[in-house]
Parts: sequence; structure tokens; C-alpha cells
Amino acid sequence: MLKMEQVSKFFNPNTADEKLALTHIHLHLNPGDFVTIIGSNGAGKSTLMNIISGAILPDIGNVIR
Repeated sequence: MLKMEQVSKFFNPNTADEKLALTHIHLHLNPGDFVTIIGSNGAGKSTLMNIISGAILPDIGNVIR
């Protein structure tokens, strides 16, 4: 099971280069679920996968793996 609640991620917070990569993401996947993530460059796909894997932490929200 994977559950994400209110997940948001900022890069370079409180600077002129601040970027909001993810905003209030809610996701609940059960074992065996199959999901495809699509989007344009800069949409947050890699950030989402890095948070799911634990490589980076969300600034706001919870991830339950």
C-alpha cells in the first residue's frame, strides 16, 4: 500500500528561484494497482517518484509506504 496525504514540495524555498513542484497531492494505491504517470517537462513526475522512493522528503504532508 502507498498513501500520500497533502504532499507538497518546494525547491529553493524563500529565494527568488523558489519553485513549487508538487501541491497538496493525495494518492492511495493498493497492492497490485498499476499506475502510469504522464506529464510535460517540469510537471513534477520525477519529484513525485523521488518522494515515493524516499530519496527526497516532502516539505508538507505524509507518505505511508
